[in-house]
Amino acid sequence: MLMIVPLNVLRPGERGIVVNILGGPNARQRLVSMGLTPGATVQILEAHPMGPLIISVGGVRFAIGRGLASKVMVRKL
Repeated sequence: MLMIVPLNVLRPGERGIVVNILGGPNARQRLVSMGLTPGATVQILEAHPMGPLIISVGGVRFAIGRGLASKVMVRKL
């Protein structure tokens, strides 16, 4: 079963492959500049209840707000 979910749904340690990016051109450009492009593998490193997500894309760590993360659709691995 294919599980396509927003990035902010994944828990620490879980990984997904980016399938789509929603949102306007500014949000898309910001996400693409982090390497969040379709086909990229992303892993959640830390997820605090009220703070940003710490993610790893291509071996690089980023902090991303939950609102922005909700625009990244991933296929859960």
